Order: sequence, then C-alpha cells, then structure tokens
Amino acid sequence: MAQKMTRGEIQDLLAKFAKESPQYREALIKDPKGIMEKQLNTKLGSVNVKAVVESADTMYLVVPHVAREGELGDADLEKVAGGFLDDYEVSCGGGTLNTFIQLNL
Repeated sequence: MAQKMTRGEIQDLLAKFAKESPQYREALIKDPKGIMEKQLNTKLGSVNVKAVVESADTMYLVVPHVAREGELGDADLEKVAGGFLDDYEVSCGGGTLNTFIQLNL
C-alpha cells in the first residue's frame, strides 16, 4: 500500500537534505522547482516554488492558501486534475521512499 506524504512532510525532507549537504542546499536555493521536480520525478507545471533562506534572528511562517467562494481548493483541484500539491503518493519499501529520489550534488 502506498504511503501519502503531505506538503509539510516533503518540506521536512527537503530541509533535512539541505542541512546534510551544502551542495544540495545551494542547488535548492538556486533552482527550488527544478530540484523538487527531480526528486518527486514529476513536473510541477505552472506551480511557483520559492526558496527562502532563514537567518538566526528571523522566523518565517507560511500561511496556507484558502480558496475564495467559488474557487476550487487544493482537494477539489486534486479530484479534477489529479493534483499533487497536498498529498503525494509515495511507495515505501525497506524504509526507503521509492518515488522520492535522493540527489547527490
């Protein structure tokens, strides 16, 4: 059975990889969308991806998008378009995420 990963879980993995590898961190800062597409092995289409580098004295809070009246939310869009922004299907085997590719930069 495939495990679903939330957007937050994917962000946590990206942050973990960025802490472990200076080369990965720099690549993620330069091209966050490209790195995510490679790791998820999918295209993110028209989705914008921005990398924000935190400092010791600044904390960033991401406020989630809330659909306006008449606008489709992420869950609705997922049903219609097979979306991938909130839940990612990830097959796990032996503790390794099969569809989340580890990049060695």
